[in-house]
This record gives sequence, structure tokens and C-alpha cells, in this order.
Amino acid sequence: MGAFVFQRHLHRHDDVSVVLSALGDDPQCLPVLISWGAALRQDVASALREVIATGAWQGDARVRSAAAHWREEPRFDVFLEHGLEKRRDRGPKYEHLDAALLTFPETRAALYRVSATECPQHCRTRTGTIAEDRHVDDYRQALFGWYAVIQHAHTCVVRAARWFVDTQPSDPRRTELFTDWMAGIRRRHSSSSFQETEHPATQEALQEIILMMQAWSPHTFEAMDVAFQKAEGENVSHAWGGCFEPAGRHEAQAAAEALARVLSPEERRQVREMINKIESDDEDRDIDLAADSTLACTSDRHHTYGSDAAEREECATARGRVFEEASRPWREGIDRKAGAARLARFLLGPENDRILAALATARAGVPRESTETAPQVWHDNAEPLQEAREAAKLDLHDAAGHLGIKSATLQRFEEATGKLPGRPVSLGYLQLLTLTCTQAGRTTPACIPQPISQPVISLPTTLQ
Repeated sequence: MGAFVFQRHLHRHDDVSVVLSALGDDPQCLPVLISWGAALRQDVASALREVIATGAWQGDARVRSAAAHWREEPRFDVFLEHGLEKRRDRGPKYEHLDAALLTFPETRAALYRVSATECPQHCRTRTGTIAEDRHVDDYRQALFGWYAVIQHAHTCVVRAARWFVDTQPSDPRRTELFTDWMAGIRRRHSSSSFQETEHPATQEALQEIILMMQAWSPHTFEAMDVAFQKAEGENVSHAWGGCFEPAGRHEAQAAAEALARVLSPEERRQVREMINKIESDDEDRDIDLAADSTLACTSDRHHTYGSDAAEREECATARGRVFEEASRPWREGIDRKAGAARLARFLLGPENDRILAALATARAGVPRESTETAPQVWHDNAEPLQEAREAAKLDLHDAAGHLGIKSATLQRFEEATGKLPGRPVSLGYLQLLTLTCTQAGRTTPACIPQPISQPVISLPTTLQ
């Protein structure tokens, strides 16, 4: 119910606290909190995938400012750290984000990729197709909403357990099993069999509340283990540490003891299995997933009717080629970090920036003698080259912008009137035509010498 309304006010932290506090004495507080937490956790993962896939993070003001100050390429960690706090009670920390992404391997893989810039995400979202600022706003709002919800998790568990114990079994709001009530399940006949207790809704509800509790206090799992062993008659004690009280200790301990009082032995087994499943998630598996060049694009746009199969395939092919390039063995004299940053610019920047980056890279691969012949090649073949540009649907004004000259100047050069164009402009024009024809699936004009066209054709990226 409230996830949509709740998210509309996430930036107003006081309003969120008021809404959650109002639920505190309601016997349905825990199911509602679980519903909100699940919705917001999904929103965090989905919005972060879009931020990475579309490269929207590069438009963030802090990212641009940091890049300009240090005269370097935009760095994703600047964007990520901007929304994260180091203090537990002042905003979302990295641990809170990590817990939100635990069961979303696609988002975690995307995060590894863009953080390492070894195989960045790639989604050729055209300018104006999707408001990229909205992706950033959605991510920030969902993250702070998740933070606002998880800090109430332990308190809500304690209150819900107290209500469950104090409520008569005949009360229509109460079920026989606490986990059934928490998940909103009404069973026709009570049963303690293994199969009956393994209800999907129960598993989902358990997963969400456990993730929310662990996100807020890293001592939750240990507290549950000790409380459950005590409930089963074992003599155990906490091992919190020496002379300090770790943050979240008392909250986690109170919630674990409250659960131990209301959960049956079978329910405690379910909780233990869920914790083991969460803890067994191996980060190495996510890294392997992040390194998979065949993984489909993680953008939600490519999972819906908004794109066709060909576009999704081209997107995957582009990332596969980049991964292949970035994975080449290290060789002496090769700056892998600079190469990875170049690949990130190819894929994550706006189309104009990617074209300029591609031309700059291709220009460096042309021998000096071929550069010197470029003006005459253009002048002698002006008409077929212009026809090739028009056939590839490269607009005159766009081409001039990529070359850094005026449209009237480019038109004059294409008409082969006046003096010869300069060597840098001529080389850029021939390579831009090669790039455009390659992307359009057309044959590169035969008059362009191979030493000029080959560095473009061999680039490990697509730019559409």
C-alpha cells in the first residue's frame, strides 16, 4: 500500500519518522514495515542499475566538480559516496546499501563493473528518451527511504512479538504461527509438517525482515543464534567484545530474544536456514558474474516493451567487445588503468563524447605519412565522400560539430572549393565517415586509405 506514497516524501526525513512512529502501536506494524522495506529495497536495486546502465551518474554535479578539480575522468565512487554516510545515525552507510543489494546479483555485478571500470555497463539511451536525472533522483530517494525503514526494524519486531504473546488465539487478527501472521497467511488447517511451513510468502517475509535487521545492526545474526540456543535450553552467552558497546547491540539482542519467545522450533529452523542462505552468498560469484561478457544488459529498459531484441543484442555485443579488450593480458608499456578509463568513456559518456573519444584514439593509430595525404584524399574524392555521409544519415551540422568547425566551412570543403582543408580536420573527417558507415552497416568508401580507416574499424566499441 504505502510504498508509493511513502516514496513521494522520502526527502523529508521528519515526515518519514512521523509515519513510521504512527505505526508503532498498531498490531499490523510489522507486516506493513516488511512490505515497505521489500518495495524500497527493490527500488534501490532497480534505480542503481539504471544509473549505471545509462551513465546518468556522470551528470551529477559533485562528480563533474571533482573531475574538473582534479583534471581527471569522472569517477563512479564520487557519485556513490555522495549518498552514503560514515555515521550510523546520520544517513545510509555502505553497509546499508550492501544489504539492500544482497539478493540482486545483476545490480551487484553492475556495481562491480562500473567501480572497476573493467567492463562498464552500457545502454545506448538516446538524449531525451529517458530523463537521466530521474534515475539519480529515484536512487537517492529509494536509498534514504530504505534507511528510514530499516532503523525501525528491531523495534517493530519487539512490539509485534509482544502483541502476538498478549493476544488471545481466538482473536481473528492472530494466526497460530507468528511467521504466518507476519506474512499475512491464513491456513485452513494447522499443520506442523515440514512441507506446510515452507510457504513462499513466509520465506519472502522472513528474508525481508532479517535483511532489514541485519542492515541496521551487524550483530543481529549473532544475537539470534544465542537467543535461539537459550530458548532450546543450551547454556550460551554473548561475545560482544571487551570494554565497549558495539552500535546496535541492545537493539539486536532485544529483537532476537523477542523472536525466540514467539517462534516455534520449526520456525526457528526456518530463520536459521534463511540466515545461512544469506551468509553463504559468495562475493566471488558476483565478481564472476560481473566478468561475464555474455550477461544481458541490466537496464530495466531492455527488459520491457521499450526496446526490441536487436537493440538488446547490440548492447550486449558492445559490452562483450569492451570486455574482451579490457581483459587482454598486461604488456609492458601499456597503461591498463588509462585503457579502462578510455573504454568507460566509450560506453558511459554521451554519444558526442564517445565519438570524440573514438576519433582521438583512432587518430593516434595513423602513421604520419598517411596524415599528410588526408587533405588531398578528401579534396580529390569530395563528391563520393559527401554521398557516403548522407547515405549513412550523418547530418551536416552534427558532422561539423564532431570536427570542431562551422557547418558552412564543412559544406565548402565538401564542394571542393577554395583551399585544401587542414590535416587534422581532413583526417577527422575521413575517420568520422569510416566510423559512421561502420555503425550504419554500410561499406566504407574505398577512397579512404586503409591506414586511416583501420584504426577506426578495430575500435572495441559501438557508438550508436
